[in-house]
Amino acid sequence: MSVIIEKNLAVPMRDGVVLRADVYRPSAGQKFPVLLQRTPYNKEFLPIVAMTLDPIRAAAAGYAVVIQDVRSRWASEGEAFFPYAHEEQDGADTLEWIAGQPFCDGNIGAYGLSYMGGTTWLSAVSGHPALKAIAPTTAPNDFWRDHFWRDGVAHLGTLMMWALRTIGPAALLRMGLDPAALGGRLGELVEAIDRFDETLRQRPLDALAAAHPEDSRFVPFLFEIFRHSVPDDWTRSLLFSDRHHQVQIPALIIAGWHDLLLAADLSHYAGMRENGGSLAAREHTRLVVGPWSHAMFLNYVGQVDFGFRSSGYLLDLREDLTLLQLRWFDRWLRGVETADQARVRVFVQGRNRWRDQDDWPDSRAESQCWYLGAAGTLRPNAPADDEPPDAYVYDPEDPCPTCGGNLLMPMQYTPGPVDQARILDRRDLLVYTSEPLIEDLEIAGEVRVVLFASSSGADTDWVVKLCDLQPDGRTLNLCDGVVRASYYSRRSGETYRPDEPQRWPISLWSTAAVLKAGHRLRLIVTSSDFPRYDRNPTTGENPFAATASRPALQLVFHSANRPSHLELPVIPS
Repeated sequence: MSVIIEKNLAVPMRDGVVLRADVYRPSAGQKFPVLLQRTPYNKEFLPIVAMTLDPIRAAAAGYAVVIQDVRSRWASEGEAFFPYAHEEQDGADTLEWIAGQPFCDGNIGAYGLSYMGGTTWLSAVSGHPALKAIAPTTAPNDFWRDHFWRDGVAHLGTLMMWALRTIGPAALLRMGLDPAALGGRLGELVEAIDRFDETLRQRPLDALAAAHPEDSRFVPFLFEIFRHSVPDDWTRSLLFSDRHHQVQIPALIIAGWHDLLLAADLSHYAGMRENGGSLAAREHTRLVVGPWSHAMFLNYVGQVDFGFRSSGYLLDLREDLTLLQLRWFDRWLRGVETADQARVRVFVQGRNRWRDQDDWPDSRAESQCWYLGAAGTLRPNAPADDEPPDAYVYDPEDPCPTCGGNLLMPMQYTPGPVDQARILDRRDLLVYTSEPLIEDLEIAGEVRVVLFASSSGADTDWVVKLCDLQPDGRTLNLCDGVVRASYYSRRSGETYRPDEPQRWPISLWSTAAVLKAGHRLRLIVTSSDFPRYDRNPTTGENPFAATASRPALQLVFHSANRPSHLELPVIPS
């Protein structure tokens, strides 16, 4: 089927602002179901907008595809861009416009990756009758909890890269600066990214606003975010924020084990299953989780090749992500009878195979504890004696460097599983290692650590990584977690006191993996992961505004009355 592409169609919003969209549709002059993607990344940049669903292939398959620049970006009108501020209203207006177009048969689906997944969820809360299904991929849920923060700690590397590299240059171009001023500021942005670690070490970080007051016009959200170190009404107003009860339609949720937004995707799935606004939303929502990092759907993730079956370009040797989503939309927009997809499909790392299951978390999982012990041991038996605590000094001016994980940062910071060898000898971390496993250990679900620890700082962070120590000596991170003392105390109602041991429950998020016999479990405990996360100055100040920092003595306990431990969701053999 031949395809027509119509460029820059005007889509008026209720306040008079005009957004523009490109439409890919079959050349036959009839009505078709429509797929909508709304993006801040340039509707014409196919490497991003076609990453998970190819609009030309979709049009050739009988769909009209509308790809729209969101307000204030690229071809669309609007003042300075502010993430998500207008997406719910603009999404509803765009759905209404599509429903009235001569190429629309009255059935619309919405899809998209990352920010576009966020706009997809916000379109779904409109309840527009023409919107019949959605397919968000690695999409945020709550702006504070799982987008730019995690358990009180800012995703500093993600925030700064996104503001300065992804949003900044195009926003500068819209400001109408004279060529000299434009070139000078663009050059400064490039320098800031090239010296990324150095840029993020500046104190105070919010002084960047004073150094470049014009930035408050082209990336105003950056400096507003600096002012919200705790969740509040403002952060809750910007995104979807668990409003699954307002979603009447089913969702195909695509996620990655090493993705920055994994927790958000799993919360979307749980929210739809428990609180979806209709029976169809609750019963027919589907979840697919691969081994991928953010916007990277390849078989090679970090330093691990998970095999070609894991690739988003040939999922389990069956289909690619485009065909997966077209089958989904065929069912809900066209009423095509297709084989019902399993409710949950997860890729089991280590075994390197896909598995279909009835739900997530896996109901077969049983909690298994591994206890931190003396001399860096990790063992299945709780300590019986009062072992002395382990200690290290956390120095905010010499933070533990980022080494793998659920990252979205410049390319010099490799996301996913990465050998931790370059940090293992640092003096500001502790390492606990098990004996070799005598049989395969399968983990499926949320991994948690309960850390009994104290700090001499007025505030501090705890960072924990679960790793697979392989027989060849590589220590590959599997999942990790972080918590800020001040945030946890505020949330739990417990009082934080320096030098006083306290129980710190830490979520390492979820995974599905098999550690084979002969491998060892390894747990790394530290207090920083920079520049992935902002550095806690330990003075009690907001890290964005802090002008100084202090080293802190950190103690980790593993005694009979303070048994620090790892909790694994283990699938019985």
